[in-house]
Amino acid sequence: MEIPDHFKHVELDEFVVMPNHIHGIIIINDNRRGVRSNAPTEPNNNINPENYFSQISPQSGTLGVIIRAYKSSVTRWCRKNNYDQSIWQRNYYEHIIRNDKELYEIRKYIINNPMKWELDNEHPRNRC
Repeated sequence: MEIPDHFKHVELDEFVVMPNHIHGIIIINDNRRGVRSNAPTEPNNNINPENYFSQISPQSGTLGVIIRAYKSSVTRWCRKNNYDQSIWQRNYYEHIIRNDKELYEIRKYIINNPMKWELDNEHPRNRC
């Protein structure tokens, strides 16, 4: 709920926190683009070696930065509250919603997801 407090150009749409994962729609109201593509693996003539990593890092306010900040904040809360188990997968799944029909279908999926938890393979009662 606090993501828009830290990223003023972001709105939260439909979301649900499940026992072992999260689904959510993040609206980024900004014209900037995401992570720079094809970031070089070593300094070249176009990149100043003194600030190489800042030049190839995700741009401020992008989805990658938002997710990284969210995971970091939740991890700090967990450690502060004596929950030291690893809770995050290495990456995340992202999808650009391109039209109203797709937005409606994804919202419906998110809303209905908790009702499917009992059938999920990851549900403790369904593990062999």
